[in-house]
Amino acid sequence: MYEMCLTNVLLMLELGGIPLLSKDRSEDDPLVLCGGAGCVNPVPFENIFDLIQIGEGEEMLPAIVQAYETASSKKEFYQKALSITGVYLPSYPYKPDFQVTRAIIPDMNQSPYPESFVVPFIPAIHDRIVAEIMRGCPRGCRFCQAGIMYRPVRQKSLETILKQIDSIARSTGYEEISLSSLSTTDYGCLKELVEELNRRYEEEKIALSLPSLRMDAFSMDLAKKVQKVKKGTLTFAPEAGSQRMRDVINKNLNESDILSALEDAFRSGYSKIKLYFMIGLPYETMEDVEGIYYLTEKIRSLFYSISKEERDKSLSLSVSCACFVPKAFTPFQWAQQDTIETFKEKALHLKRMMDKSVRFHYHDPRLSVLEGTFARGGRELNEVLVSAYEKGCIFDSWDDFFDFEKWQEAFADHGLSLTDYAARTFKEEDSLPWDFVNIGVTKAFLKRENQKAKEALTTPNCKENCAGCGIVKTYGGCMYAVKSEL
Repeated sequence: MYEMCLTNVLLMLELGGIPLLSKDRSEDDPLVLCGGAGCVNPVPFENIFDLIQIGEGEEMLPAIVQAYETASSKKEFYQKALSITGVYLPSYPYKPDFQVTRAIIPDMNQSPYPESFVVPFIPAIHDRIVAEIMRGCPRGCRFCQAGIMYRPVRQKSLETILKQIDSIARSTGYEEISLSSLSTTDYGCLKELVEELNRRYEEEKIALSLPSLRMDAFSMDLAKKVQKVKKGTLTFAPEAGSQRMRDVINKNLNESDILSALEDAFRSGYSKIKLYFMIGLPYETMEDVEGIYYLTEKIRSLFYSISKEERDKSLSLSVSCACFVPKAFTPFQWAQQDTIETFKEKALHLKRMMDKSVRFHYHDPRLSVLEGTFARGGRELNEVLVSAYEKGCIFDSWDDFFDFEKWQEAFADHGLSLTDYAARTFKEEDSLPWDFVNIGVTKAFLKRENQKAKEALTTPNCKENCAGCGIVKTYGGCMYAVKSEL
Protein backbone atom coordinates (compact mmCIF):
# COMPACT_ATOMS: atom_id res chain seq x y z
CA MET A 1 0.00 0.00 0.00
CA TYR A 2 1.33 3.40 -1.05
CA GLU A 3 -0.29 6.44 0.52
CA MET A 4 -1.12 8.06 -2.81
CA CYS A 5 -3.03 4.99 -4.04
CA LEU A 6 -5.66 5.16 -1.32
CA THR A 7 -8.33 6.94 -3.37
CA ASN A 8 -7.85 4.33 -6.11
CA VAL A 9 -8.69 1.63 -3.57
CA LEU A 10 -11.99 3.41 -2.93
CA LEU A 11 -12.55 3.61 -6.68
CA MET A 12 -12.01 -0.13 -7.08
CA LEU A 13 -14.40 -0.88 -4.23
CA GLU A 14 -17.11 1.31 -5.74
CA LEU A 15 -16.64 -0.24 -9.19
CA GLY A 16 -16.97 -3.67 -7.57
CA GLY A 17 -20.17 -2.75 -5.76
CA ILE A 18 -18.51 -3.14 -2.35
CA PRO A 19 -19.27 -0.67 0.48
CA LEU A 20 -16.35 1.72 1.01
CA LEU A 21 -16.14 1.26 4.79
CA SER A 22 -15.75 -2.06 6.57
CA LYS A 23 -18.53 -1.23 9.06
CA ASP A 24 -21.04 -1.07 6.19
CA ARG A 25 -20.21 -4.54 4.78
CA SER A 26 -22.40 -7.51 5.48
CA GLU A 27 -21.56 -11.17 5.94
CA ASP A 28 -22.07 -11.65 2.20
CA ASP A 29 -19.64 -8.92 1.14
CA PRO A 30 -16.04 -9.85 0.30
CA LEU A 31 -13.24 -9.27 2.78
CA VAL A 32 -11.06 -6.30 1.90
CA LEU A 33 -7.38 -6.75 2.80
CA CYS A 34 -4.25 -4.68 2.27
CA GLY A 35 -0.55 -4.88 3.02
CA GLY A 36 2.82 -3.43 2.08
CA ALA A 37 5.32 -0.85 3.22
CA GLY A 38 2.75 1.92 3.75
CA CYS A 39 0.87 -0.18 6.30
CA VAL A 40 3.32 0.27 9.17
CA ASN A 41 1.04 3.19 10.09
CA PRO A 42 -2.37 1.84 9.07
CA VAL A 43 -4.37 4.24 11.22
CA PRO A 44 -5.26 6.95 8.61
CA PHE A 45 -7.06 4.44 6.35
CA GLU A 46 -7.94 1.57 8.67
CA ASN A 47 -11.73 2.05 8.39
CA ILE A 48 -11.62 0.94 4.74
CA PHE A 49 -10.14 -2.49 5.39
CA ASP A 50 -11.35 -5.58 7.21
CA LEU A 51 -7.80 -6.81 7.72
CA ILE A 52 -4.39 -5.16 7.35
CA GLN A 53 -1.18 -7.11 6.91
CA ILE A 54 1.79 -5.56 8.69
CA GLY A 55 5.11 -6.91 7.51
CA GLU A 56 6.17 -9.42 4.89
CA GLY A 57 3.29 -11.30 3.33
CA GLU A 58 4.74 -14.42 1.69
CA GLU A 59 3.82 -16.63 4.66
CA MET A 60 1.17 -14.41 6.22
CA LEU A 61 -1.19 -14.33 3.23
CA PRO A 62 -1.44 -18.14 2.77
CA ALA A 63 -2.19 -18.43 6.50
CA ILE A 64 -4.94 -15.82 6.16
CA VAL A 65 -6.43 -17.65 3.18
CA GLN A 66 -6.39 -20.95 5.07
CA ALA A 67 -8.13 -19.32 8.05
CA TYR A 68 -10.79 -17.94 5.71
CA GLU A 69 -11.33 -21.28 3.97
CA THR A 70 -11.89 -23.11 7.25
CA ALA A 71 -14.08 -20.47 8.93
CA SER A 72 -17.86 -20.66 8.82
CA SER A 73 -18.37 -16.91 9.38
CA LYS A 74 -16.49 -13.65 9.40
CA LYS A 75 -16.52 -13.68 13.18
CA GLU A 76 -14.85 -17.09 13.25
CA PHE A 77 -12.36 -15.96 10.63
CA TYR A 78 -11.38 -12.94 12.71
CA GLN A 79 -10.78 -15.16 15.73
CA LYS A 80 -8.48 -17.41 13.69
CA ALA A 81 -6.71 -14.51 12.02
CA LEU A 82 -5.80 -12.97 15.39
CA SER A 83 -3.26 -15.76 15.95
CA ILE A 84 -1.37 -14.94 12.72
CA THR A 85 1.70 -12.75 13.21
CA GLY A 86 1.34 -9.40 11.46
CA VAL A 87 -2.46 -9.37 11.26
CA TYR A 88 -4.26 -6.21 12.37
CA LEU A 89 -8.05 -6.19 12.54
CA PRO A 90 -9.15 -2.54 12.78
CA SER A 91 -12.67 -3.32 14.01
CA TYR A 92 -11.58 -5.82 16.67
CA PRO A 93 -11.95 -4.62 20.30
CA TYR A 94 -8.29 -4.87 21.30
CA LYS A 95 -7.11 -4.05 24.80
CA PRO A 96 -5.60 -0.54 25.17
CA ASP A 97 -2.01 -1.82 25.45
CA PHE A 98 -2.19 -4.26 22.52
CA GLN A 99 0.70 -4.74 20.10
CA VAL A 100 0.79 -6.05 16.52
CA THR A 101 4.17 -7.54 15.68
CA ARG A 102 5.50 -7.20 12.14
CA ALA A 103 5.81 -10.47 10.22
CA ILE A 104 9.12 -11.40 8.59
CA ILE A 105 10.51 -14.24 6.46
CA PRO A 106 13.42 -15.71 8.45
CA ASP A 107 14.94 -17.65 5.54
CA MET A 108 14.83 -15.97 2.14
CA ASN A 109 15.87 -19.21 0.44
CA GLN A 110 12.53 -20.70 1.48
CA SER A 111 10.50 -17.67 0.46
CA PRO A 112 8.04 -18.29 -2.41
CA TYR A 113 9.15 -16.60 -5.63
CA PRO A 114 7.35 -16.32 -9.01
CA GLU A 115 9.50 -18.26 -11.47
CA SER A 116 6.97 -18.16 -14.30
CA PHE A 117 4.43 -15.48 -15.13
CA VAL A 118 2.50 -13.81 -17.92
CA VAL A 119 4.58 -11.51 -20.14
CA PRO A 120 2.65 -8.40 -21.33
CA PHE A 121 2.37 -7.58 -25.04
CA ILE A 122 3.15 -3.92 -24.37
CA PRO A 123 6.24 -2.41 -22.68
CA ALA A 124 5.98 -2.39 -18.90
CA ILE A 125 7.91 -0.46 -16.26
CA HIS A 126 9.65 -3.59 -15.02
CA ASP A 127 10.09 -5.14 -18.46
CA ARG A 128 12.90 -7.38 -17.25
CA ILE A 129 13.87 -10.23 -14.95
CA VAL A 130 13.81 -8.88 -11.41
CA ALA A 131 15.66 -11.08 -8.95
CA GLU A 132 15.56 -10.16 -5.26
CA ILE A 133 18.98 -11.12 -3.89
CA MET A 134 18.77 -9.66 -0.39
CA ARG A 135 16.15 -8.17 1.91
CA GLY A 136 16.97 -5.38 4.29
CA CYS A 137 19.85 -2.90 4.37
CA PRO A 138 22.74 -2.62 6.84
CA ARG A 139 23.40 1.08 6.23
CA GLY A 140 20.99 2.83 8.61
CA CYS A 141 20.09 5.97 6.64
CA ARG A 142 17.92 7.97 9.03
CA PHE A 143 15.29 9.05 6.50
CA CYS A 144 14.70 5.53 5.14
CA GLN A 145 11.62 3.69 6.36
CA ALA A 146 12.39 0.62 4.23
CA GLY A 147 15.81 0.30 5.86
CA ILE A 148 14.08 -0.02 9.23
CA MET A 149 11.06 -2.11 8.36
CA TYR A 150 12.99 -4.75 6.41
CA ARG A 151 15.44 -5.46 9.21
CA PRO A 152 17.06 -7.88 9.89
CA VAL A 153 19.21 -8.17 6.77
CA ARG A 154 18.74 -11.53 5.03
CA GLN A 155 20.52 -12.84 1.93
CA LYS A 156 19.59 -15.49 -0.60
CA SER A 157 22.21 -18.05 -1.51
CA LEU A 158 23.91 -17.97 -4.91
CA GLU A 159 22.30 -21.29 -5.75
CA THR A 160 18.79 -19.99 -5.04
CA ILE A 161 19.27 -16.78 -7.03
CA LEU A 162 20.71 -18.54 -10.08
CA LYS A 163 17.95 -21.15 -10.05
CA GLN A 164 15.24 -18.48 -9.94
CA ILE A 165 16.84 -16.38 -12.68
CA ASP A 166 17.29 -19.41 -14.92
CA SER A 167 13.62 -20.27 -14.54
CA ILE A 168 12.41 -16.74 -15.32
CA ALA A 169 14.79 -16.42 -18.29
CA ARG A 170 13.46 -19.65 -19.82
CA SER A 171 9.79 -18.80 -19.26
CA THR A 172 9.79 -15.13 -20.32
CA GLY A 173 12.49 -14.38 -22.86
CA TYR A 174 13.41 -11.12 -21.14
CA GLU A 175 16.67 -9.49 -22.25
CA GLU A 176 17.73 -7.86 -19.01
CA ILE A 177 18.37 -9.05 -15.47
CA SER A 178 18.00 -6.63 -12.56
CA LEU A 179 19.47 -7.65 -9.20
CA SER A 180 17.11 -6.10 -6.70
CA SER A 181 17.61 -5.12 -3.07
CA LEU A 182 17.79 -1.98 -0.96
CA SER A 183 21.60 -2.03 -1.19
CA THR A 184 22.71 -4.42 -3.93
CA THR A 185 26.44 -3.85 -3.49
CA ASP A 186 26.18 -5.07 0.13
CA TYR A 187 25.27 -8.55 -1.07
CA GLY A 188 28.09 -10.76 0.19
CA CYS A 189 28.64 -12.75 -3.02
CA LEU A 190 27.94 -10.02 -5.58
CA LYS A 191 31.22 -10.46 -7.45
CA GLU A 192 30.69 -14.20 -7.86
CA LEU A 193 27.06 -13.70 -8.84
CA VAL A 194 27.85 -11.11 -11.53
CA GLU A 195 30.62 -13.28 -12.98
CA GLU A 196 28.37 -16.34 -13.16
CA LEU A 197 25.46 -14.44 -14.73
CA ASN A 198 27.78 -13.04 -17.38
CA ARG A 199 29.12 -16.52 -18.08
CA ARG A 200 25.61 -17.95 -18.47
CA TYR A 201 23.92 -15.17 -20.43
CA GLU A 202 26.58 -13.24 -22.37
CA GLU A 203 26.06 -15.27 -25.54
CA GLU A 204 22.29 -14.79 -25.29
CA LYS A 205 22.83 -11.01 -25.04
CA ILE A 206 20.91 -10.79 -21.77
CA ALA A 207 22.11 -7.58 -20.08
CA LEU A 208 22.71 -7.12 -16.39
CA SER A 209 21.79 -4.08 -14.29
CA LEU A 210 22.53 -3.24 -10.68
CA PRO A 211 20.10 -0.81 -9.03
CA SER A 212 20.69 0.70 -5.60
CA LEU A 213 24.44 1.09 -6.09
CA ARG A 214 26.49 2.37 -3.17
CA MET A 215 29.01 4.86 -4.48
CA ASP A 216 31.64 3.77 -1.98
CA ALA A 217 31.24 0.14 -3.01
CA PHE A 218 31.34 0.71 -6.76
CA SER A 219 34.53 -0.29 -8.58
CA MET A 220 35.91 -0.24 -12.09
CA ASP A 221 36.13 -4.02 -11.99
CA LEU A 222 32.42 -4.32 -11.23
CA ALA A 223 31.56 -1.73 -13.89
CA LYS A 224 33.42 -3.72 -16.52
CA LYS A 225 31.61 -6.90 -15.53
CA VAL A 226 28.18 -5.27 -15.66
CA GLN A 227 28.79 -3.60 -19.03
CA LYS A 228 29.93 -6.76 -20.84
CA VAL A 229 26.61 -7.01 -22.73
CA LYS A 230 25.33 -3.41 -22.73
CA LYS A 231 26.28 -0.10 -21.13
CA GLY A 232 23.22 1.64 -19.74
CA THR A 233 22.61 4.46 -17.30
CA LEU A 234 24.22 4.36 -13.87
CA THR A 235 22.03 5.57 -11.04
CA PHE A 236 23.46 6.77 -7.73
CA ALA A 237 21.83 8.37 -4.70
CA PRO A 238 24.16 10.70 -2.79
CA GLU A 239 20.92 12.03 -1.18
CA ALA A 240 22.60 15.26 0.01
CA GLY A 241 25.11 17.65 -1.50
CA SER A 242 27.07 18.73 1.58
CA GLN A 243 29.12 16.48 3.83
CA ARG A 244 27.38 17.84 6.92
CA MET A 245 24.00 16.85 5.52
CA ARG A 246 25.20 13.39 4.53
CA ASP A 247 26.36 12.95 8.12
CA VAL A 248 22.99 14.19 9.44
CA ILE A 249 21.17 11.49 7.48
CA ASN A 250 23.87 8.89 8.27
CA LYS A 251 24.72 8.25 4.64
CA ASN A 252 28.31 7.39 5.63
CA LEU A 253 29.50 8.60 2.25
CA ASN A 254 32.32 11.06 1.62
CA GLU A 255 32.78 13.31 -1.38
CA SER A 256 35.97 11.44 -2.24
CA ASP A 257 33.94 8.20 -2.37
CA ILE A 258 31.48 9.81 -4.78
CA LEU A 259 34.10 11.26 -7.12
CA SER A 260 36.23 8.11 -7.04
CA ALA A 261 33.24 5.92 -7.97
CA LEU A 262 32.29 8.21 -10.84
CA GLU A 263 35.83 8.43 -12.13
CA ASP A 264 35.91 4.62 -12.27
CA ALA A 265 32.60 4.67 -14.11
CA PHE A 266 33.70 7.34 -16.61
CA ARG A 267 36.94 5.52 -17.39
CA SER A 268 34.94 2.31 -17.87
CA GLY A 269 32.89 3.89 -20.66
CA TYR A 270 29.85 5.14 -18.76
CA SER A 271 28.61 8.61 -19.67
CA LYS A 272 24.92 8.47 -18.66
CA ILE A 273 24.56 9.23 -14.96
CA LYS A 274 21.47 9.82 -12.82
CA LEU A 275 21.84 11.34 -9.37
CA TYR A 276 19.12 11.37 -6.73
CA PHE A 277 18.99 13.91 -3.91
CA MET A 278 16.49 15.11 -1.32
CA ILE A 279 15.61 18.61 -0.23
CA GLY A 280 13.80 19.59 2.95
CA LEU A 281 15.68 17.15 5.18
CA PRO A 282 15.66 17.84 8.93
CA TYR A 283 18.30 20.31 10.16
CA GLU A 284 19.01 21.43 6.58
CA THR A 285 20.25 24.91 5.66
CA MET A 286 20.22 26.65 2.28
CA GLU A 287 23.97 26.12 2.17
CA ASP A 288 23.33 22.38 2.33
CA VAL A 289 20.87 22.69 -0.55
CA GLU A 290 23.42 24.58 -2.63
CA GLY A 291 25.83 21.74 -1.96
CA ILE A 292 23.84 19.71 -4.52
CA TYR A 293 24.83 22.21 -7.21
CA TYR A 294 28.49 22.31 -6.17
CA LEU A 295 28.73 18.51 -6.12
CA THR A 296 27.14 18.34 -9.56
CA GLU A 297 29.67 20.82 -10.91
CA LYS A 298 32.56 18.78 -9.51
CA ILE A 299 31.18 15.71 -11.27
CA ARG A 300 30.91 17.57 -14.56
CA SER A 301 34.46 18.88 -14.23
CA LEU A 302 35.72 15.41 -13.38
CA PHE A 303 34.26 13.94 -16.56
CA TYR A 304 35.86 16.53 -18.83
CA SER A 305 39.20 16.34 -16.98
CA ILE A 306 39.62 12.78 -18.26
CA SER A 307 41.26 12.55 -21.66
CA LYS A 308 38.95 11.94 -24.61
CA GLU A 309 40.73 8.65 -25.32
CA GLU A 310 39.66 7.28 -21.92
CA ARG A 311 36.04 8.46 -21.79
CA ASP A 312 32.95 8.83 -23.95
CA LYS A 313 32.45 11.97 -26.04
CA SER A 314 29.92 13.77 -23.87
CA LEU A 315 28.29 13.53 -20.46
CA SER A 316 24.56 12.97 -19.95
CA LEU A 317 23.85 14.03 -16.38
CA SER A 318 20.42 13.98 -14.75
CA VAL A 319 19.76 15.36 -11.26
CA SER A 320 16.49 14.61 -9.49
CA CYS A 321 15.44 16.12 -6.16
CA ALA A 322 12.72 14.53 -4.07
CA CYS A 323 10.94 16.44 -1.32
CA PHE A 324 11.60 14.84 2.05
CA VAL A 325 8.64 13.06 3.63
CA PRO A 326 8.96 12.12 7.33
CA LYS A 327 7.91 8.51 7.83
CA ALA A 328 6.83 6.45 10.83
CA PHE A 329 9.49 4.26 12.47
CA THR A 330 12.44 6.36 11.35
CA PRO A 331 14.64 8.67 13.45
CA PHE A 332 12.98 11.55 11.60
CA GLN A 333 9.41 10.51 12.46
CA TRP A 334 9.13 13.47 14.86
CA ALA A 335 10.41 16.05 12.35
CA GLN A 336 8.50 18.93 10.81
CA GLN A 337 8.02 18.68 7.05
CA ASP A 338 8.87 21.71 4.93
CA THR A 339 5.96 23.75 3.60
CA ILE A 340 5.11 23.74 -0.10
CA GLU A 341 6.51 27.27 -0.41
CA THR A 342 9.81 26.30 1.23
CA PHE A 343 10.20 23.24 -0.98
CA LYS A 344 9.59 25.37 -4.07
CA GLU A 345 12.05 28.03 -2.93
CA LYS A 346 14.81 25.45 -2.49
CA ALA A 347 14.07 23.64 -5.76
CA LEU A 348 13.86 26.77 -7.89
CA HIS A 349 17.03 28.15 -6.31
CA LEU A 350 18.84 24.98 -7.37
CA LYS A 351 17.31 25.08 -10.83
CA ARG A 352 18.59 28.61 -11.40
CA MET A 353 22.08 27.57 -10.31
CA MET A 354 22.34 24.41 -12.42
CA ASP A 355 24.26 24.39 -15.70
CA LYS A 356 21.94 24.17 -18.70
CA SER A 357 23.50 20.87 -19.77
CA VAL A 358 22.22 19.21 -16.58
CA ARG A 359 18.69 17.81 -16.73
CA PHE A 360 17.20 18.93 -13.42
CA HIS A 361 13.91 17.62 -12.04
CA TYR A 362 12.14 18.01 -8.72
CA HIS A 363 9.05 16.36 -7.32
CA ASP A 364 5.77 18.18 -6.91
CA PRO A 365 5.94 19.43 -3.29
CA ARG A 366 2.15 19.42 -3.02
CA LEU A 367 2.12 15.66 -3.55
CA SER A 368 4.95 15.19 -1.04
CA VAL A 369 3.07 17.22 1.55
CA LEU A 370 -0.06 15.14 1.01
CA GLU A 371 2.01 11.97 1.31
CA GLY A 372 3.44 13.28 4.56
CA THR A 373 -0.02 13.85 6.03
CA PHE A 374 -0.98 10.20 5.55
CA ALA A 375 2.44 8.80 6.44
CA ARG A 376 2.10 10.18 10.00
CA GLY A 377 -1.64 10.70 10.19
CA GLY A 378 -4.20 9.66 12.78
CA ARG A 379 -7.72 8.22 12.65
CA GLU A 380 -9.20 11.61 11.79
CA LEU A 381 -7.92 11.14 8.23
CA ASN A 382 -10.26 8.24 7.51
CA GLU A 383 -13.17 10.62 6.95
CA VAL A 384 -10.97 13.09 5.03
CA LEU A 385 -9.95 10.33 2.64
CA VAL A 386 -13.54 9.39 1.83
CA SER A 387 -14.50 13.04 1.40
CA ALA A 388 -11.62 13.60 -1.03
CA TYR A 389 -12.70 10.59 -3.07
CA GLU A 390 -16.30 11.79 -3.15
CA LYS A 391 -15.03 15.13 -4.50
CA GLY A 392 -13.35 13.29 -7.38
CA CYS A 393 -9.81 12.67 -6.17
CA ILE A 394 -8.38 9.60 -7.93
CA PHE A 395 -5.02 8.66 -9.49
CA ASP A 396 -3.28 11.12 -7.18
CA SER A 397 0.20 10.03 -8.29
CA TRP A 398 -0.54 11.12 -11.87
CA ASP A 399 0.13 14.81 -12.56
CA ASP A 400 -2.78 15.12 -14.97
CA PHE A 401 -5.24 13.80 -12.35
CA PHE A 402 -3.87 15.21 -9.09
CA ASP A 403 -6.14 17.94 -7.75
CA PHE A 404 -4.60 19.55 -4.69
CA GLU A 405 -7.43 22.05 -4.25
CA LYS A 406 -9.97 19.26 -3.80
CA TRP A 407 -7.78 17.70 -1.15
CA GLN A 408 -7.58 21.03 0.64
CA GLU A 409 -11.37 21.27 0.53
CA ALA A 410 -11.72 17.77 1.99
CA PHE A 411 -9.46 18.67 4.92
CA ALA A 412 -11.30 21.95 5.48
CA ASP A 413 -14.66 20.12 5.51
CA HIS A 414 -13.45 18.29 8.62
CA GLY A 415 -11.93 21.31 10.34
CA LEU A 416 -8.34 20.58 9.32
CA SER A 417 -5.69 22.40 7.32
CA LEU A 418 -3.76 20.08 5.03
CA THR A 419 -0.58 22.15 5.09
CA ASP A 420 -0.65 22.70 8.86
CA TYR A 421 -1.32 19.00 9.41
CA ALA A 422 1.71 18.00 7.31
CA ALA A 423 3.97 20.51 9.06
CA ARG A 424 3.29 19.16 12.55
CA THR A 425 6.25 18.54 14.85
CA PHE A 426 5.92 15.71 17.34
CA LYS A 427 7.70 15.63 20.68
CA GLU A 428 9.70 12.52 21.46
CA GLU A 429 7.55 11.89 24.53
CA ASP A 430 4.30 12.10 22.50
CA SER A 431 2.09 9.07 21.99
CA LEU A 432 2.17 8.42 18.24
CA PRO A 433 -0.73 6.95 16.24
CA TRP A 434 1.38 3.96 15.14
CA ASP A 435 2.84 3.09 18.55
CA PHE A 436 0.78 -0.12 18.75
CA VAL A 437 2.81 -1.63 15.89
CA ASN A 438 5.93 -3.52 16.98
CA ILE A 439 8.31 -3.10 14.07
CA GLY A 440 11.16 -4.80 15.93
CA VAL A 441 13.19 -1.61 16.30
CA THR A 442 12.91 0.23 19.61
CA LYS A 443 11.81 3.83 20.02
CA ALA A 444 14.86 4.36 22.23
CA PHE A 445 17.11 3.56 19.27
CA LEU A 446 15.22 5.97 17.02
CA LYS A 447 15.55 8.71 19.63
CA ARG A 448 19.31 8.12 19.90
CA GLU A 449 19.66 8.34 16.13
CA ASN A 450 17.61 11.56 15.99
CA GLN A 451 19.86 13.12 18.60
CA LYS A 452 22.97 12.09 16.65
CA ALA A 453 21.42 13.62 13.53
CA LYS A 454 21.08 16.96 15.31
CA GLU A 455 24.80 16.80 16.07
CA ALA A 456 25.71 15.51 12.57
CA LEU A 457 27.20 12.33 14.09
CA THR A 458 27.20 9.08 12.16
CA THR A 459 26.50 5.49 13.21
CA PRO A 460 28.51 2.61 11.68
CA ASN A 461 26.60 0.18 9.47
CA CYS A 462 25.45 -3.19 10.79
CA LYS A 463 28.37 -5.04 9.20
CA GLU A 464 30.84 -3.03 11.29
CA ASN A 465 29.10 -2.84 14.65
CA CYS A 466 25.67 -3.45 16.17
CA ALA A 467 24.00 -0.16 17.12
CA GLY A 468 21.48 -1.87 19.39
CA CYS A 469 18.33 -1.17 17.38
CA GLY A 470 16.45 -4.01 19.09
CA ILE A 471 16.03 -6.25 16.07
CA VAL A 472 18.20 -9.01 17.56
CA LYS A 473 16.02 -9.19 20.66
CA THR A 474 12.77 -9.12 18.67
CA TYR A 475 13.62 -11.61 15.93
CA GLY A 476 16.45 -13.59 17.49
CA GLY A 477 19.27 -12.76 15.10
CA CYS A 478 20.82 -10.72 12.35
CA MET A 479 22.80 -11.59 9.26
CA TYR A 480 25.82 -9.81 10.67
CA ALA A 481 27.80 -10.72 13.76
CA VAL A 482 26.51 -8.89 16.82
CA LYS A 483 29.10 -7.20 19.01
CA SER A 484 26.72 -5.46 21.40
CA GLU A 485 23.02 -5.04 22.06
CA LEU A 486 22.30 -1.81 23.92
